Amino acid sequence: MKKYLVILCVIVISSCHRPNYTALDKVWEPDYPVDRSESSIQAFEKKDSEKMPAPGGIVFTGSSTFTKWQSATEDLAPLPIINRGFGGSTFPEVIHYADKTIFKYHPKTVVIYCENDMFGKKAKSPEQVRDEYVKLTKMIHDHEPKAKIYGISLKPSPSRWKKKEDVEKANRLIKDFIKSDRNHKYINIWPVMIKDGRPDGSIFLSDSLHMNAEGYKRWTSVLKPILEKDE
Repeated sequence: MKKYLVILCVIVISSCHRPNYTALDKVWEPDYPVDRSESSIQAFEKKDSEKMPAPGGIVFTGSSTFTKWQSATEDLAPLPIINRGFGGSTFPEVIHYADKTIFKYHPKTVVIYCENDMFGKKAKSPEQVRDEYVKLTKMIHDHEPKAKIYGISLKPSPSRWKKKEDVEKANRLIKDFIKSDRNHKYINIWPVMIKDGRPDGSIFLSDSLHMNAEGYKRWTSVLKPILEKDE
C-alpha cells in the first residue's frame, strides 16, 4: 500500500510542475518575413567562426535591449554571456532563428527578453504574446531539457507608455505561465526602471525606448546576482 502511495505522490507532484502549454488565443500570423534579420544572424555566424563560445554558457536571446547591451560581457563578468539578441526582433523571429542563436551553443541558461510583438502594424494581444513566449520556451525545453530559463518582464518605456495596460497584462500572463514550469524563473525589471509611478526618463536614450549606460547599470544590479546563483 505504501508503495502505491509513493508512486501516486510522485505522479501528482510531477503533474503540478508540468508547464501549461495550452494557448490562450488564436495563432498570430506575422505580417512580415521572419527572416528579415538575416544580416544579423550572419554576423553572429561570422563571430562564431572566429571563436566559438564554449558550451554551457548563458545565452541572451531576444530584441534590441540585448543587442544594444554591448558591454554585457564585461558588466556581468565572469559569467559566460553569449549575447545573441538582434534588433527589432519579435518572438516569431526569435523562434525562427532559435537553432542559430540558442541551441547551437548548448546553453546551461537561457535569458529571454523580447518586447516588440505588440508594437507592430498588425494588432497582437497580450495573450498572443504569452503564447509565443510559451512556444519558444517549449522549444528550449525540448532541445536543452537541463537548461534553466529566465524570462525578463517587458520593460516600461516612455515611448510605449500608452500601451502600459497591455504590457502589464502580457507580463502577468507570462509570469503565471512561468509558475507552472519548475526550471524557469521570472525577473521583474520594473522596480529599478520606475520613478514616481512612470518610467524614469533619465535611464533612456533620446528615442525614449532604448536605455543608456545608467539603465544597463540597473539591469546589471538585478540580473547579475540572480545569474550568479546558477554558477
